Amino acid sequence: MIGAIVFLILGVMLIIIGYLNDLSMVAAVGGLTVGIALFGIHESVHKKPTAMDVYQGKTTLEITYKDGMPIDSVVVFKDK
Repeated sequence: MIGAIVFLILGVMLIIIGYLNDLSMVAAVGGLTVGIALFGIHESVHKKPTAMDVYQGKTTLEITYKDGMPIDSVVVFKDK
């Protein structure tokens, strides 16, 4: 997550430098860097629990009840 934020800042800086100095290639690389950073942030925020996470006790089972009967269950990460 921290690496993605660093890439985001670097990409924005490259875009600004590219446009201020009329260097379109530098701005394009900055745009690509921002895109990669946003993808990394998205992936880290929307992480799904794996079998290893369940085995290591990092998850819990969230059960939805309706009229006292369980109707759905979802594996979610435990609050830190």
